[in-house]
Amino acid sequence: MAGEGGFVSAAHGIRAEAAVRRSRSLPGRDIPDAVRLPFVTVVLILLWNHLWFSDLANRSLLSDPETGSLFTQALFVILGTAMLMVLGRLGFARLRPLASWPLLLLGGWLGITTLLSTDPMLSIRRIVLFGIVALLAAGVLVVARNGRQFATALALAAGIVLAASYLGVALVPNLTIHSAFDVTGEYNHIGLWRGIFTHKNEAGSAMSMIAVCGLYVAAVLHRGLGWTITAGALVFMVFAGSKTPLAVLPLVLLVSVLCSRLRGGTMRGLLLVGPVALLIVATIGSVLLPPIRTVLDAIIPDATFTARNEIWAFAIEHVVVHPIRGWGYGAFWLTDRTVYGGGADPGSDWVQTATQAHNSFLDAALVMGLPGALLLLNALVVAPIRDLQRASAGRLLDAQTLFFLRIWMLAVISASFENVLLNANTVLCGMTMLAVFGLRLRTAYRPVA
Repeated sequence: MAGEGGFVSAAHGIRAEAAVRRSRSLPGRDIPDAVRLPFVTVVLILLWNHLWFSDLANRSLLSDPETGSLFTQALFVILGTAMLMVLGRLGFARLRPLASWPLLLLGGWLGITTLLSTDPMLSIRRIVLFGIVALLAAGVLVVARNGRQFATALALAAGIVLAASYLGVALVPNLTIHSAFDVTGEYNHIGLWRGIFTHKNEAGSAMSMIAVCGLYVAAVLHRGLGWTITAGALVFMVFAGSKTPLAVLPLVLLVSVLCSRLRGGTMRGLLLVGPVALLIVATIGSVLLPPIRTVLDAIIPDATFTARNEIWAFAIEHVVVHPIRGWGYGAFWLTDRTVYGGGADPGSDWVQTATQAHNSFLDAALVMGLPGALLLLNALVVAPIRDLQRASAGRLLDAQTLFFLRIWMLAVISASFENVLLNANTVLCGMTMLAVFGLRLRTAYRPVA
């Protein structure tokens, strides 16, 4: 019953007869598990992090921010090519359900605004990585034979990342713990763990995601192993001191547990939309609407969201400059405009090193204009909720659907504080796509009640 159709068609361990017939009718040839498992594991590790043990004391990091890593680019091109070859053998038709209108419209508008970018060649170069990450995220769902094999790959990838991070802290702390020698000058981060990642915020996001992976492993593969992975990730996340993941993960687990207990679509939908809408209003709304700012100040004294409101105001000012087509993918932050442009305010030096607006929806508006931001909301927030409702169809959520839901929630709630939806260099970007694609594919392969 495990078959070649991909693990998304094996919810509850049983396939619907219609799904079996569709899978058998798809063209393609089988690939042995000895190839599938290591390949999926390597892809997952690359999606989580591709720059291990960065030396933040190296002053070459202060050089031209446009300079990319040839090794990283080559690595993604090689793995992307390998994924195309594997999908070609299995059959690209297995990804046909991903050709939904929300995803197609978002991809089409992203392509148009890339060609209309203020720096088209820069946008095209940077969007290639995003496209490869999307391909890898979608391909994993087909290459993994079933839920158990996917859980095994998650366990292997998580174990490797956790072991390397903990061993790094013990053996090479200069490469895994923030210090006073970091050229980034973030002295309030001294002593915080970052493991194999380049920043403690990336480490925190990775560990929150690995904690969710551990819960899936516990449910599908081995309870003891899964809980060990989750515990290891939680401990590291505490020592990383990343505020957003520490605040978001408990909310995600609470809401997902409530959603898993509800069969009614309306209440489940409200539970999922509510936190996202509230955070959008509290973050972007606090900059645009003074009354919201007043209410927040009354509830949370000095609610500056770690000074992100200054970045949001700056981003909003530049969204207005190109409200329809945006600036183009990757053509705003870390370009001549922000690195060398400076500002009249001496306190705005942070703009020169800023890599994002610390809000995915604002960054979407910067990249693709306001129409693009709306398309992103529809494709990555509204459509996945609709897909979840269709896939569950009044039933309790199975382990695989719950895994996709939790990863998706981590991303869309974190999106109000970090650019995790469009920045392919972040830990959650690839996993967000995997979760969105997974929920979409669940609508094509319904489980037997």
